[in-house]
Amino acid sequence: MSGAAWPATPVRQAATGTSVGVLGAASLVGRPLLSLLAATGRRVLPCSRAPAPAGWCRPGAALPDGSGAISSWIALCPLWCLPEHLDWLAATGLRTLVALSSTSVVTKRGSVSAAERHVAATLAGAEAEVSSWAARHGVRSCILRPTMIYDGTTDGNVAAIARFVRRVRCFPVCGAATGLRQPVHAADVAAACAAALDAERLADRYDLSGGETLAFRDLVLRTCAATGLPQRLVPLPAALWQVLLPMAHACGLGRDVTTGMARRMNEDLVFDHAAAARDLGFRPRPFQPHVVEGHVGPDTGAGTARDGR
Repeated sequence: MSGAAWPATPVRQAATGTSVGVLGAASLVGRPLLSLLAATGRRVLPCSRAPAPAGWCRPGAALPDGSGAISSWIALCPLWCLPEHLDWLAATGLRTLVALSSTSVVTKRGSVSAAERHVAATLAGAEAEVSSWAARHGVRSCILRPTMIYDGTTDGNVAAIARFVRRVRCFPVCGAATGLRQPVHAADVAAACAAALDAERLADRYDLSGGETLAFRDLVLRTCAATGLPQRLVPLPAALWQVLLPMAHACGLGRDVTTGMARRMNEDLVFDHAAAARDLGFRPRPFQPHVVEGHVGPDTGAGTARDGR
């Protein structure tokens, strides 16, 4: 598959001097988004709490000299952090807001894990707060909910699987692990964010799923193949996961894996992105990782959410 063909989601060229701010610019989606926005002629103000290069700013701080009003913002930070910055964004001239949430708001609300149920409830509350604030302040807004985001190099999904396989030479799964997944590439999520800025028709929320639906076991097997190591799955019953997982955590393995994630390996986490395709021109690539310089990389070779696990 040619890297040049992706991302396929069309993003309009901007008028000269059009400015856009990006909160959470150092994130997984932030890296491809900054490049895409610059390529379409926009002046970009990256914002991050992390140590950042010159020309970036910290949320809540005074904007760099010469920034002018910034009417469009894309928020890639954890959604529950966004409400505290809304008044600051308004002061910069905010008129259009695109914010990233997650399909975890749906998939984790019935989890066996109290922590995961809390994540889902927190996301839902943040979505409602952001939408309500935008409506009260006359701000055009939409919330994007991606599924399992990956870039294959630094993400907490595909890359994490690859790192585990390299270390242990196999991958444990819960039962048959036939639950369906739709991994979505970070660059395709970035393109949807950029396209939403200028969309003529903009709904309040959009699901962003990947261009291919496959069983969790097949996702793991393809990732194993990308590492060049044997494609070896170790099926374990759910009851055994409850016993072995604490032991694995004690050994420093899979510390971010929960029993809820294990159970979801046999649940279909499938979302329809038809609305995003209609309004944003969203056309995500199929899942096809490959090895790049010792890392598992996407089909473009470009470079954290665990939403699909």
